[in-house]
This record gives sequence, C-alpha cells and structure tokens, in this order.
Amino acid sequence: MSYSQEISRECKGVFLFLVDQSRSMNKPFGPDRSGKMVSRAEVVANALNGTLEELVNRCMRDEGVRDYFDIGIIGYGRTNRPEFCWRGGLAGRRLVPIPEVAAKAEIEEVEIETEMRGQVLIERITLSRWIDPVGVDSTPMNAAFGLAHATLAEWVRNNPDSFPPVVINITDGMANDVNSDAELLATARKLTGLKTGDGNVLLINCHIAGGSDASVVFPASAAELPRDPYAKLLFEMSSELSNRHRAVICEIFDRDPGRTPSIKGMAFNADAVALLKLLDIGTRQAIGLSVAMEPFTPPGIEAESLIEDSFVLEEPSVRIEYGDQG
Repeated sequence: MSYSQEISRECKGVFLFLVDQSRSMNKPFGPDRSGKMVSRAEVVANALNGTLEELVNRCMRDEGVRDYFDIGIIGYGRTNRPEFCWRGGLAGRRLVPIPEVAAKAEIEEVEIETEMRGQVLIERITLSRWIDPVGVDSTPMNAAFGLAHATLAEWVRNNPDSFPPVVINITDGMANDVNSDAELLATARKLTGLKTGDGNVLLINCHIAGGSDASVVFPASAAELPRDPYAKLLFEMSSELSNRHRAVICEIFDRDPGRTPSIKGMAFNADAVALLKLLDIGTRQAIGLSVAMEPFTPPGIEAESLIEDSFVLEEPSVRIEYGDQG
C-alpha cells in the first residue's frame, strides 16, 4: 500500500465529501468582518464551495478542465437519511466527473470587504456554488458512512489501479443513528477497508464548533487531544495519512518528520482557518505535483497571509470572508 499512484485521466482519483446538515449546524460559528454572525452551515458551505473551485483550477489546462477526478457530496441531516446534495444542475447526481462539476457551477456575484493601505474597500467578486448551507434535522452519520461505502465500492471496482478514494467528513456533533460508539467505529472501518491496488480509502474527519476552544489539527497521537470521548472516537475513526500527506503537513506545520512517524487525518474544534487547511491538504493529489501543490487561496483570504501565516491558527491577520475565528 504505497499511496503513490499518480492521478491521470487513465487513473482518476475521487473525493467524497460528507457534510453534517443537522439542526445544530444553524448555531453561530463566529462573526464576519461586518460583525454579522454566521452559522456553522454557512462556514462549511463556503469552505466546500471554495475547495471545489480550487480543485477545478488544479485540473485546468489549455484545452479546458481535464477529467482527473470524480466528485461527490453527501449531506446528512436534511432528512433522517443521507443523500447526495448537489444544488442546481447537478441535483440528484452522485459522483460527477470534475469537467461536469466545472460546467454546472452556479455563478454568484458578491461584495466583500478588502483592506488596502489601511482603508476598507468594497470589492465585487464572482463565486462558484455547488452546495447550499443547510441545518434541518438529526445527524445520521452512520448511514452517511454506509452510503459512502456503497458508492465507493462500485468506484473501486471500476478503478482498481487508482489512488484510493479520499473521504472528508465535516460535522459539529455526534451521530444519533447508532446505539454505541463501537457501531459507528465499525461502519467507519468498513468504509476504510475498501481499497485499490494503491491503498485503502482515506477517511478524514473534521469536527467544527466555533468558539474559543483550541483547535487540534492533524494530531500525531491521541495525547494531543482534549479529554473528550468524542475526540478520541474521531481519532480512532480517522485514517493514518500517507507519507505524501505527512511530508506536506510536517513542512507546513514546522514539525520534525523524524519525530512524526504518523499523522491522523482529523481536526477537532476546528476554526475557519483549520477547516480550510484540512480541506486543502486533504485534497492535494499527485496531478503534476507543481500544479497540485499550489496554495489554496479561497475568496476573501489574502494569499500572502495564507502562505505565511495560515498554519498559525490564531493569527489575527488572516482575513476570511465569513469571519476570522482567531
């Protein structure tokens, strides 16, 4: 299991995002720059739309968007059952080739505040949208893992030599469709038991909450976690990341690779910057490495600040459209 297969049109990759859409996602996450409180659901939708836009950009070549990836988004909590939650022209679809994702983007113009030489300016920018912020019902996370397994089992059969699927689960709470933590852990491990010839499915879990509690991002051991049983459960559910991911994380977070033999794909109490970093690193793949390693700069974030300071999670100079949690 090497996790070394290069992504190409002959050996595509796949990203499957699982998004908590339970009622608690309507809770406030933090203020935007105007002081308006934004919800957890809004933060997640904005981050995910930005990530999809970045993936499209990474696949852009002279002739257009190359078919390097299949993409899917499963929402859980709009009803008591998980479902794929594309909006607009992709509604009702499951995994979608990235050229079609690009073609079916819904374009919106929004106003954002920028700062230049101490003056706040209003700038109109264009954003691509594929998912709406939703917070409605319960948290059927276990069923979402089951739908992910059914979806990716078919994909793995059709792509046996590809880089294995990457699943990124974003949630603010605990599953309420299981009788025990062991039941949820078993379903997660069934999902990560799927594999191609290059490795097992990588499951990355991101717990968001907002507030002032410290974020834990890409822990090397459970000792880094707060004394919270749910944090430990997410740690057990999450995959050990590949050496490629570990090298990037150690470089960016200034960790000693020799003292970091393994890293788990998870975040706990993630703030907005931590969420973006987890999505960025979690979606980096080998599609012409120089292109894939370009930094992710979502709308509303100053590129220089992101490159230099983005991993100082409480850095106050990082400007985010939907609120600086630092």
